[in-house]
Amino acid sequence: MTFASITAHDHAFFAPSKKGVAVFLAAALLVFSLLVSGCGIISSGPKRSGKSYVINGKRYHILASSEGYKEKGLASWYGKPFHGRKTASGEIYNMHAISAAHKTLPLQTWVEVKNLESNKKMYIRINDRGPFIDGRIIDLSQAAAIELGVYKPGIAKVLVTAVPKELAKRLSSQRKKAELGLDLFDRKLDFILPF
Repeated sequence: MTFASITAHDHAFFAPSKKGVAVFLAAALLVFSLLVSGCGIISSGPKRSGKSYVINGKRYHILASSEGYKEKGLASWYGKPFHGRKTASGEIYNMHAISAAHKTLPLQTWVEVKNLESNKKMYIRINDRGPFIDGRIIDLSQAAAIELGVYKPGIAKVLVTAVPKELAKRLSSQRKKAELGLDLFDRKLDFILPF
């Protein structure tokens, strides 16, 4: 059959039926509504804050919230070369204090870090950016690395979980009391809560 010999009857084969159009539109509407709502088949992933920075030509996007954050990976630690320098939060880095650096969590986020090899865990506040080495998810202060058993090996497999807001408020309050000298405990151990 050549193009010129197609009859009106043959056009019906190419024309969509009303039922077919209705099914297509219903499916398209369903997919669109799932995309817009962010639930169901397609996930939008963690929400970004719109803030970002570039290190060594790579752009890092800060998360809008730490809520629900959980990640397994390698922890490392940093110490003397950075001791006394300003952190990303503006604080002075103290390698003898408990703190950590993370690439994308909002600064001042409290996380639970669990060493998956030793099962030691503790709460740590994020006050700096890093580590900028592929495969590593958190950089611990030297003091935190010692407490978690990461200091001697240099790196360890860890689980990093953002703590719920209420617990984060309590931890921040304890930290402030320690800074003011109002705590009754050893200041270094004030933020290490036993489980």
